[in-house]
Amino acid sequence: MIGSRIGHIRVTGVLGQGGMGDVYRGVDERLDRPVALKVIRADRRPSAEWRARFIREARALSALDHPSICRIHEYIEAPEGDFLVLELIDGVTLEEAIVRGMSRARKLRIAIEIAEALASAHRKGIVHRDLKPENVMITSDGGSKILDFGIARQADNNARDSAPFSVEPPSIESMAQARTLVYPLGGKFTPAEQDQIAVTETGCAVGTPSTMSPEQAAGQTATPASDMYSFGLLVQTLFSEKPPHPEDLAPKELILRASLGISEPMTGQPRDITALVKRLKSLAAADRPTAVEALQTLRRIEDAPRRRMRYAVIAVLLVLIIAGAIKYVADVTTARREEARQRRQAEELVSFMVGDLRTKLEAVGRLDVLDATATRALQYFASIREEDLGGDDLHRHALALAQLGEGRVEEGKLDEAVKLFNESLRFASAAVKRDPSREEWQLALSNAHFWLGESLRRKDDPGALAHFRKYLEIAERLAAQHPRNSKYETEVGYGHANVGGAYEASGDLDAALREYRTAVMLVRRRLTREPNNGAWQEDLAASLNLVGVLLQKRGDLAGARAVLEEETAVRRRLVAAVPNDARRIRNLATSLAYFGLLHKKRNDPAGAKAAYREELALSTRLAQLDPSNLNARRNQAAAESRLAELMTDDVPSGLALIARAISTFEAIVAVDDRPARRRDLTTAQQRQAVLHQLANRARDSPRKPSPDS
Repeated sequence: MIGSRIGHIRVTGVLGQGGMGDVYRGVDERLDRPVALKVIRADRRPSAEWRARFIREARALSALDHPSICRIHEYIEAPEGDFLVLELIDGVTLEEAIVRGMSRARKLRIAIEIAEALASAHRKGIVHRDLKPENVMITSDGGSKILDFGIARQADNNARDSAPFSVEPPSIESMAQARTLVYPLGGKFTPAEQDQIAVTETGCAVGTPSTMSPEQAAGQTATPASDMYSFGLLVQTLFSEKPPHPEDLAPKELILRASLGISEPMTGQPRDITALVKRLKSLAAADRPTAVEALQTLRRIEDAPRRRMRYAVIAVLLVLIIAGAIKYVADVTTARREEARQRRQAEELVSFMVGDLRTKLEAVGRLDVLDATATRALQYFASIREEDLGGDDLHRHALALAQLGEGRVEEGKLDEAVKLFNESLRFASAAVKRDPSREEWQLALSNAHFWLGESLRRKDDPGALAHFRKYLEIAERLAAQHPRNSKYETEVGYGHANVGGAYEASGDLDAALREYRTAVMLVRRRLTREPNNGAWQEDLAASLNLVGVLLQKRGDLAGARAVLEEETAVRRRLVAAVPNDARRIRNLATSLAYFGLLHKKRNDPAGAKAAYREELALSTRLAQLDPSNLNARRNQAAAESRLAELMTDDVPSGLALIARAISTFEAIVAVDDRPARRRDLTTAQQRQAVLHQLANRARDSPRKPSPDS
């Protein structure tokens, strides 16, 4: 064909052979650009029906226009045959690039680019069906391009992959008797070998045996999850530089291994990459991460060295500053001038810890960086005599220690938190003794009592009640000194709620209920003055929730329902007033979760489902607004898990829902393996097991004969 013209394309050379036919180099004389021309072989000439489907998919692919996907320019029907005009790519295949060798960073960048392309295609419902290193080009400028995206499989299989298929993997006997319907791209099998490639009696295996997913090997339709299995094998090959199957296996054996999800384990590679590949190669399609999830994981892996460097720099700076502060203690008696200079350094450290540093670390979820300085800071503050400091210094030190303690509480390090809050309490008490009229010092003292009480409550320590009472006393004293001061009134309400929490933890539910109802009464009184105050309405909803949940615990389900209905109504009004407020949406979703639990206890599955469905809709909305937010994704998965548990009347839908939840929980545990996160996953897996038992029971139960039998 060299020298001939196909429409406005002039053929200039041969590039090679593909599964569909020969591939030529050409020039688009109309647009003066180089192109690749793929000729569909004469023996593969499609029917009119197939051609229409093929063109529709080609149009969909051309609309992707992703930098890592080989572009389709047009499809030409000519007397000489059918031609696909493609972007001409100058480079080598990924298979060749792996042999030549590349750095780990380059491999990671290639994996990210391929995942980006898959995410873009899957969003539009387009599946590759034959992802493998030979179908990825590494361009001359270092970029990645996926070839034969979706088109080759449609052409090779002549649309048979839309036929009904057996859901069971093919047996060895059926494989030995099977007739070949597979045409792997690359043409690496001889005609005799191709006769051994397996198909089921009702459908055909579509793809390349060494890189296909279990469901493809079983003759089922390829889905985005199938691409992700192949992507897992590709990533394994990319990083380990070894094929995922022994090289001496016949195609028949490869098909069997593929149908069972068997491949060589990935060894000798970093733990994060190995864990991702293991999940991508999950036998069950629902257990594999999506392209978006895999992309997020790869980006986190790529960014990990930079994150570690940033945090290391912060930690080193903090240790240096703390060391300077400790030196101040050693040199405090040497010279007044040196004392003043070192004191300024210590005060700057405290201000830094109280202000910018904690805020910035909290924003990226890395308060753990302060761990390296908390012990040294505690030593420094413990060495200071209260009489050597002024009242303002005592106040700042109390705040700094409290903020360090809050970080330990968030990390679950309660013993360390108690030590820090005790020191905070020491400085705050000393400041208040100097001048009891300073209200901000009184508030710092109440704050220290609150956090010490909260830490002890979480440790199930009965000493929490005494500190919550002290917190309430200070708030009541300030409120009495400043009648109708809403800030102090609010603190009093919070104080009663926390005292109630301590009573509830100790088992005194009557005392707890009195405190919770007092908190409700106080916030209702404030709302009579400002009924549209959104912050106070949120306080009312939170206090109602405490009452409703406690009534439920006491067995007063009717009373609990009335209170929780009011809480939910308040939350709905708050969301209606500010529809895009993520915090209000999240609080409403939480209220609905409690409401659903109440319906379950009242043996009202329909009411529970309605509450959980609304909770899931809200949680999904929040997760879509911020896909990188692990808490938002966790809340969505928890809502899916709760709803799935109740779907005993529609077990397949329940299994699909719980599978999505488990996939999300597994992704979260991979980056955050705290006990609470593992409990989420375990609970969902238990619910999945129950649903599987119901499905098996329904399948195995004998069917009643029809009247005609």
